[in-house]
Amino acid sequence: MPLPDDAAGFPLVGSPRDEDLLRLFRELPDLIVVIDASGTLIWGNRTAERLFTTTVDDAAGLSALDYVHPEDLAFVLLSLDSVQEKEVGSPIEIRLKTSNGWRLMELVGTPVPWLGHGSVLLSLRDLTERRRYEVSHNRDARFRAVVQNAAVVTMLVAPDGTVQSSSGALSRMLGHDPELLEGRPLVNLVTEGDRQAVMGALVRAARTSDFASPVTVTVGLIKQGERSPIPFEFSIVNLVDDPTVGGFVLTGHDVTDRKRLEEELSYQAFHDSLTGLGNRGLFLNRLAHSLERAERGNDRIAALFLDMDGLKAANDRRGHAAGDSLLQSMAKVLVGCIRRSDTAARLGGDEFGVIVEEFTYPREVEALADRILAACRTPLMVEGQPLSATVSIGFAFSRPGITVDELMSNADRAMYTAKHHGKDRFERFEDWMLAAAVPAD
Repeated sequence: MPLPDDAAGFPLVGSPRDEDLLRLFRELPDLIVVIDASGTLIWGNRTAERLFTTTVDDAAGLSALDYVHPEDLAFVLLSLDSVQEKEVGSPIEIRLKTSNGWRLMELVGTPVPWLGHGSVLLSLRDLTERRRYEVSHNRDARFRAVVQNAAVVTMLVAPDGTVQSSSGALSRMLGHDPELLEGRPLVNLVTEGDRQAVMGALVRAARTSDFASPVTVTVGLIKQGERSPIPFEFSIVNLVDDPTVGGFVLTGHDVTDRKRLEEELSYQAFHDSLTGLGNRGLFLNRLAHSLERAERGNDRIAALFLDMDGLKAANDRRGHAAGDSLLQSMAKVLVGCIRRSDTAARLGGDEFGVIVEEFTYPREVEALADRILAACRTPLMVEGQPLSATVSIGFAFSRPGITVDELMSNADRAMYTAKHHGKDRFERFEDWMLAAAVPAD
């Protein structure tokens, strides 16, 4: 935004000395602009023209505040307001939008009331390259040593997802040479299944610049010479608009122990501690998902309800340790009889459940029930003595629109029918059982 040759409209021009002074202002390497009380551009020097690639005629009437980064705007307005009471304002650092992107500027304001009430002359010095040099050639050796030897991985990632630099922890933890990674996509470090997650996290981070709330993502990182990935949690801070950084800062740490604990707690929440089978919560959850899949695929599933016939008697005769052994034996029987696509669980007490999927004929479910019955008839040796407990089984098939509760209730009625007919047998649910009284065990 250079001054036009005739310097028209600039109030200082009037004498040869004024012309020389104006020429000095125009050729200064720092960016010089004059704004009125509303922030509208009045005048600018040649440096301003080179930085904004426009002329004073094109810029006339534009607001200088439109060039300020939105996050710095409140700071600038406060500074412009306070400078009216000073001879020279205090220097502040702001980000300014130019034809080459955001630049870091040192801004000093000076009130020039003779050009109009509230008018300010702004002197701006580009600090971008100096700050970049200071960051890349950190003058504080202690700080650099802390970053390079910290137990966390620190990376600078460009807006396109390319790794620009990384800390020494990357080599120590994952065996990667940082120099070989620089200039390559971040996703090269991540397992294939997690690549979409890490790119999605970068997209979310690009939408925010809230330093207090970084975007977090947990992904598996590839370790040199290892087949199993290392789980890492990354925090991503968006510094794309910071001219000295121009990218995302990622800090990550190994969360192997935490993931292991989470898996253990999840396992304990959904598995029976005595038998190792899934518990009622896991069974009902999987049954619900199985019914949804059956509805979509126009298939059927079967739910088996099993009740041990002699557990109470074994507890009375031999104690609860013997009863626990029978329950564990029952769990082993189920695991040995079902297929990998089926689910077995202990529903509570001496009750067990099985979900059967991917079968063609009802006879396949009956065959499974027969195998379980036969296996349970084999006595279990407890403290050198044979101990056995047969099982009664009821099963029901799904139909369109049936709920989890209805299917479980149907299998339960079939199981009680098996007990009523002599135990150690199975019964398939029939509609007439809905009208029959449920017998006591």
